Amino acid sequence: MQNQSELQQCFNQDGYVLIKHFFTEDEIVKLIADIKETSDTKTEADILDVGNLQFHALLMHKSEKLRDFISQPKIVEFLTKFMGPDIWVRWDQAVEKRPGAGTFPWHTDNSYSGLLDAHFQFWISLTKMTKENGGIWLMPGTHKKKINHTVDGNHTVAQIDGVEDTFIDAEIGDIVLFSSKLLHATTPNATDHSRWAYVVEYMKADHIDPFIKPPYLMIAKDGKPALSYVDTLPSEKKLMNKLKYLKANLKGTTHKAKQKAHYLPY
Repeated sequence: MQNQSELQQCFNQDGYVLIKHFFTEDEIVKLIADIKETSDTKTEADILDVGNLQFHALLMHKSEKLRDFISQPKIVEFLTKFMGPDIWVRWDQAVEKRPGAGTFPWHTDNSYSGLLDAHFQFWISLTKMTKENGGIWLMPGTHKKKINHTVDGNHTVAQIDGVEDTFIDAEIGDIVLFSSKLLHATTPNATDHSRWAYVVEYMKADHIDPFIKPPYLMIAKDGKPALSYVDTLPSEKKLMNKLKYLKANLKGTTHKAKQKAHYLPY
């Protein structure tokens, strides 16, 4: 594996890093079991499904096991090198791309979340990812560009031209850390088996999401694991953060509407 300096340089340049074998297969087997156990409690209010693309969102709030997993020392130590010492989690979801699930078009996650700051997508391969089963494609370097999107049904579609893409050939237990401002997409699952991923969206404590209501899940403080729910984010009352989202608040954008719009292609 590359050293930390090389990883940070790659992330800054390309908008992502791929880490092979971050988790063992035994760790993934346990994670899948915890996800499935928690998914059994899914209600109609949680449904974010699009045809054969099945979402299991915000599982962390229903499972102590998953909260412990996403705040474990190995993850915190890795993330703080990129994000700084204080981190919270705005979203998590397990996604099953079933046989026959179609293309999810090129987009950035900020085009769905409505956020102005980048967050960090911690993408875990629960099954082998291939071009045939709808694995993830990225466009390196696009996190530095201004990307316009148009709305097409439930999708926001990036308006792009002449940018090279790359496929992430991931095995079970591999992870990809990428910027929420990086363009990515998935192609159809043309196989007879489902393709699974688990994605956790981490944010710096300096950044807020005004569309998510408290309590908020903190996972790191001063560079150390510090799992707790808090009613107020450290930077929530900063004038800069309030001004960032003044326009959205004036328009009356609701938390529920943002949640229902948060379809992601993993």
